[in-house]
Amino acid sequence: MNIRLLDFLADPNDGGALELHPFSGKGNQVRDGVLTNSQTERWYPIRDGIPTLFGDALRAGTALREADAAFAARFKQQIKAAGCDLSHIGSTAAEEQGDFARMESERRARDVQAQNYDKMLGLKFYERIEIPAYQRAVGEAHDTPLLEAGCGTGRFTGVFAERAREVVAIDLSRDSILRNRVRHSGKTAAPVHYVHADLTHLPCKDDVFGRVAHCGVYEHIPSRTLRLQFLDHARRVLKTGGILLLTAYRYGGITRLFEKEGEHDGGIPFVRFTENELKDETGQYFNVTHFQPNLGIYMSLLVGQPRKFTDWQFDTTI
Repeated sequence: MNIRLLDFLADPNDGGALELHPFSGKGNQVRDGVLTNSQTERWYPIRDGIPTLFGDALRAGTALREADAAFAARFKQQIKAAGCDLSHIGSTAAEEQGDFARMESERRARDVQAQNYDKMLGLKFYERIEIPAYQRAVGEAHDTPLLEAGCGTGRFTGVFAERAREVVAIDLSRDSILRNRVRHSGKTAAPVHYVHADLTHLPCKDDVFGRVAHCGVYEHIPSRTLRLQFLDHARRVLKTGGILLLTAYRYGGITRLFEKEGEHDGGIPFVRFTENELKDETGQYFNVTHFQPNLGIYMSLLVGQPRKFTDWQFDTTI
């Protein structure tokens, strides 16, 4: 983790300031350490250069809780010296049901699929359609950072790095992030910072990005409530005049022959949107400036600018 990433990060639970406590690394690169919120005594691990910042509910799930416990056992003295509260380690996991269970299901499935995801032939074909469309949507190279909200294994990370000063790439799946980092190490036009986190609790400061790119992810957020929560965060982190690029599964034309919603193999939830449904949801927080209803048959593409509201507060929903 480059210490520059601190300029973008905030506590995913309350938006509070984070302090860096490095345990290992060199120069401005931190390999292992913790990020702490002195106001709440929450702490977040940095493992092998990737910070993990989840809201309390998802962090209490079995896999993340066990990862925290292993990290705490390895760096017990350093964590205590940083003033961190270790009492939550080993606490009872949150009840795995509803939206929480579906998000956990996707996180596990994405970790499993990360190794082979890029080998899918259909993705290679669609990239020929998607990449030019994404390049047009985000516009020419711009001297502002870009948030890739749902970077996965990196199909488009390099594309976005060509059009931004730097990229903050966030994903629910740590294994996907690791694949992404290997794929793009030393090859991108701009620096890429990786964060392991949940998009419905974006661990980012207000007004720091010129663009948010959210491609092929929105349809997997498991409820309207959580999708709106993501959009609210996306609006919050964008600078005035910034843009959101969003693509999602389309429900129209030939895609009406398929299920409107359900689960992919491995337990990954999905929903397909009609044009009006997608515009209605995004319109809660964004003014839609461009809409392409049929991107490669199965997707729709939307560009929007944030509607500004006052008195924003972090939502504690899962």
